Amino acid sequence: MKTNIFSKLLSTYLVIILITLLVVGLLLSQLFQNYYYNSRQSELTVKGEEIAAIFVSYMLGFQDNRTTGDLLFLLDRFLDARVVPVDRNTLLLASCPGFHEFGLPLTEGELEAVLNGKVVSKRGWHPGQGLQMVTVVVPMFIFEEVVGAVFLHAPLTGIAGTVASVRALIFYAALAATVLSTIVGLYMSKSISYPLQQMSRAALGMANGNYGQRVEVTSNDEVGQLAGSFNYMSATLKETVDALSEEKTKLENIMLSMYEGVIAIDDHGKIIMANPQARVLLGLNGEDLTGKNINEALPLPAMAELFLGTAEGKDTGSAEFTLAKGNILSLHVSPLCAPGRTFGAVGVLQDVTEIRRLEQMRREFVANVSHELRTPMTSIQGFVEALLDGMAEDKESQERYLNVILEETVRLNRLVNDLLDLSGLETGKTHWPVEDVALRPLLAGVIAKLQPQLEKHALTVEFRCPEDLPAVTGNRDRIQQVLINFLGNAIAFTPPGGRITLLAEQAGGFVRISVSDTGVGIPATEQDKVWDRFHKVDRSRARGSGGTGLGLAIARQIVEAHGGEVGLSSEPGNGSTFYFTLKTA
Repeated sequence: MKTNIFSKLLSTYLVIILITLLVVGLLLSQLFQNYYYNSRQSELTVKGEEIAAIFVSYMLGFQDNRTTGDLLFLLDRFLDARVVPVDRNTLLLASCPGFHEFGLPLTEGELEAVLNGKVVSKRGWHPGQGLQMVTVVVPMFIFEEVVGAVFLHAPLTGIAGTVASVRALIFYAALAATVLSTIVGLYMSKSISYPLQQMSRAALGMANGNYGQRVEVTSNDEVGQLAGSFNYMSATLKETVDALSEEKTKLENIMLSMYEGVIAIDDHGKIIMANPQARVLLGLNGEDLTGKNINEALPLPAMAELFLGTAEGKDTGSAEFTLAKGNILSLHVSPLCAPGRTFGAVGVLQDVTEIRRLEQMRREFVANVSHELRTPMTSIQGFVEALLDGMAEDKESQERYLNVILEETVRLNRLVNDLLDLSGLETGKTHWPVEDVALRPLLAGVIAKLQPQLEKHALTVEFRCPEDLPAVTGNRDRIQQVLINFLGNAIAFTPPGGRITLLAEQAGGFVRISVSDTGVGIPATEQDKVWDRFHKVDRSRARGSGGTGLGLAIARQIVEAHGGEVGLSSEPGNGSTFYFTLKTA
């Protein structure tokens, strides 16, 4: 809610008065309560000691039983309190629950004090009587020995009416003070806030470009002096703004039309200008960098050092910086010079992330392809040279050499096909027919195809798929390709005697298919990399070195093209679980 000086002043008056009356009221209420309680306690203590002397006489046989009973009745009426004398045996039960029907019970400590000859008094709420009460216990002595006690239970009914009267008086006083303070506060607050409201409206007009605003000066106090200063400022500001407006417009048009980010600082390291593109490149879209220190505005200290070094008179500098989000910025800084001195520096920022990424991808692709091609090509060359040199003289050796050449040629062909397949998937140029695919027979068929490999490596397969699993929308051959890839990896990385679990289940509008094994597992540092092209885990952990390193990358592209997602969970030594999802038909 919007507040102003008028409401603040008025509310301050009211709050001070109300708080003062509240504190006074609470103190007076507490004072009356304490005074009444202390008076009542003193009265009951004195009377209790006199009553104790009477009952001691009765206990010694100096007084008649009927006379004592009548006297007890009269004391109840006279003291407006319940008088209950007890002997020592009964007194020992005073701390037991339910002992006191008419007054407050004693604690163990209070009972001990009475038995030691001390007078005990307390006040509190009696739930049975439904009111505040005070209880005074006066011990009775015979030959300096406590032989009993007199309990005096008195209600504190009188104080409630007194406190209520005081509170009512305070309430009416607060109401009257509030009305009077409101009237006075309205006048005083209005006299202070009205000129300030005029200046506020004039300032808003100046902010909108109307520099002819003037404020009426109605007094000679501080507020009036402020109004006069405001009028002078308005006149001089108009002249200054008109002179700067044209230059500012030219500079803004130039900066806004640039694709690169531009930041300029003075010789103290303060930013004097930054175009919107610079804020976008630095990830500071909603911030105004003007006036900030260059060390605070830039995300990396090295960038600020390049600016400050150039502003101190050094030559032009250039460097590339990688931000926390991975963006790569190229920064070129030049000094701002005047005759005989350097008064700042200006830097041009350019995002070269995509350029560097493409360069890195090209280098990695060339390196990976070269590495994958070198091994089979070397093998083929070696065996062909052996055949040409006549090293394979018998037919059996020649067949063995030719089989190796054939295997490496097939491997090369598979690598080229995988590269073409992956390229088509990534560019979106590969299209295939889509249909409703029943997964249960498809999964069973894939297991049957891989059964010879499973038996060769002494592996068992657990297939779990509900009978009512819904069909999915996709291409049957491509889904089968993903399954074969996942199961092939599980077979390669599971030692003999291990178990592979193929599970299919519905999860919302998708079907989740997972392949779990009891193999060596995947280190946490490599789990995010297994989906990259040409990435292979440590070959010593697998049964063989076959594969191009493209299978999982192709599988991910196929699943994402179907509108699903892939993932894995693994712990070294405890196996791995690869899964993917497909939309239900």
